[in-house]
Amino acid sequence: MNDMCAQPGQVVHMTLRGRRLDALVRNDEDWQAVSAIARRMLFWCGGSIHGCRCEGSEMRFALELGRASVGAMACHISGGYAGYLRRNRGSTGAVFHHYSAVPVDAELFLDDLVIWLHRPLQYSRTTSARTSQCWTANSAYLRPNSSNWIATERVLTALSPSGAGRSAYLRRLAQPVAPNVVAILTGGAAQRRRHSPTADDARKPPADTTVPRPLNIESIAQFVAGFSRVSYQDMRSTSRRRELSKAKIVAAVLATRNGASVAAVARLFGRSRSTLIERAEGYRQTQPQLFVQAEKALGTYFENGGCSESPAPTRIDSTASSVG
Repeated sequence: MNDMCAQPGQVVHMTLRGRRLDALVRNDEDWQAVSAIARRMLFWCGGSIHGCRCEGSEMRFALELGRASVGAMACHISGGYAGYLRRNRGSTGAVFHHYSAVPVDAELFLDDLVIWLHRPLQYSRTTSARTSQCWTANSAYLRPNSSNWIATERVLTALSPSGAGRSAYLRRLAQPVAPNVVAILTGGAAQRRRHSPTADDARKPPADTTVPRPLNIESIAQFVAGFSRVSYQDMRSTSRRRELSKAKIVAAVLATRNGASVAAVARLFGRSRSTLIERAEGYRQTQPQLFVQAEKALGTYFENGGCSESPAPTRIDSTASSVG
């Protein structure tokens, strides 16, 4: 990433890699050092840190740029922690490789990035002792005000504009992030192309085998299309017709109530997350019955096994509204 192109507010996934295979963070004392160095970096550089993962010889951060470049932020963290390792472990020579940074569209992928960074460590036969130690900023999202260097508000709001962000965070944390999304977050789409799902599969959220109902975004959107008597293909189009816009908002609300992120719905419909949130709030104030009727019908639809017949005897009220 070119620092000259970096703008305040830009979100990046920054990675620092050690030159040795030894774990960079081994214990709570090391993690506290990372926290102190991160706080000092924010004082000098501004911006925010939304998530962090230290696993094996890697440190990963979800950074939002402030008054300094990503290179300056990386230098503060790597330089500070290298000094800590020299004092406490007797490290010599260069400690880190040059940083890498992947720009991330925060409107669509910031919550995915944080969920991916904070995912639980998966042990396997191939997991070596050197890389099996993992420290994340997960606790900042579970205990309010428990961290003074992790900013949680933006991600929690994205996960649930209604204020249930922590519940949504826990639900999302229990589910894997789709491989195509991970490729975007890590900048490895080209290298992983042969392992990528098909274009149709890439749009589908990962299956959750613990939930018997098919509560994925596409099935909910298809239900809403039938419920509102519009074409699913038209819902996926860029049309701004009132009935299509209303159906998209209802689908977004139902999907987020069932564990999806607003960002994932925004990607499905090709709309911005802020637009969906703003219009959903407008409909909530002017036509709250839209969501009550649709949610009740959705529950009945899935209880009946998601049959292909007309999903409900009622439909979305197509009367005019002050929200377009």
